[in-house]
Amino acid sequence: MTQEVNECLSKNDNLQGRTRQQSRLTFEMREEAHVQTPVVRYTLPTVESPQRESSTFRSISAAVLASLLRGDHSRFLQLIIFDCRYPFEYFGGHIKGAVNIYSFDELEKYLFDEWGVRSTMGGLMPIFYCEYSQVRGPAMARRLRKIDTHRNNHRVLDFPEIYLLDKGYVNFWTEPTFRDLCEPRYYISMHARPYKHALRQYTQHRSKSTANGHNKPKKNSIRVFSSEQLLEDDVVEKAPEELLEESTPRQPRARTPRTRLLFE
Repeated sequence: MTQEVNECLSKNDNLQGRTRQQSRLTFEMREEAHVQTPVVRYTLPTVESPQRESSTFRSISAAVLASLLRGDHSRFLQLIIFDCRYPFEYFGGHIKGAVNIYSFDELEKYLFDEWGVRSTMGGLMPIFYCEYSQVRGPAMARRLRKIDTHRNNHRVLDFPEIYLLDKGYVNFWTEPTFRDLCEPRYYISMHARPYKHALRQYTQHRSKSTANGHNKPKKNSIRVFSSEQLLEDDVVEKAPEELLEESTPRQPRARTPRTRLLFE
């Protein structure tokens, strides 16, 4: 009897997992359906069977990106790397030269102005990545294509080649020979326990921005951490008062154990 119950629960979990995956893929297909991506000849060698396939971008391997950063490819290639993770992840370790952009509005302001693409950004090939390059990185790449086509009325694109780092920063950092290209040489997961309250603030801010359009975030609703704060030995996060429910009595919080930073 117990075995039958376990089999039913396992089948139910698998069914729910497939349903969530199918709904996410359906949403991504609808997003790409609104953007007519022109035929693009990609310059960089791409992954034949990437984990995230899309008509908007192509995926490159960690080895290709490392060779680009070391100057093994043509010097005429001009790249711009976008780290789409949250700031506490970025300051905990990122690819050298990467720009931390984690919201759609910031991406548009960084690349475009009221007259079009910024003069310093023209001709660049953007490369996006997040922790695993599963959600945030691909979403940012698709949004760039959507902004680009809308601004140019589906004519010539300012950023025809868009790339995604296959399997994300965690895969890049896992290779010991690439860690000299990380700054600092650390890796902090999005779900690291000392930063769970910071993660809650960023995700709440993102969901409100998506639901309400261009709503301005509340003052001091987001805390930005410096690299020194993130790499201190004793990191203890305190929950902001506005995130605590007034209806529930406050309980003394136990000290959160410090996450183990992964490094050489």
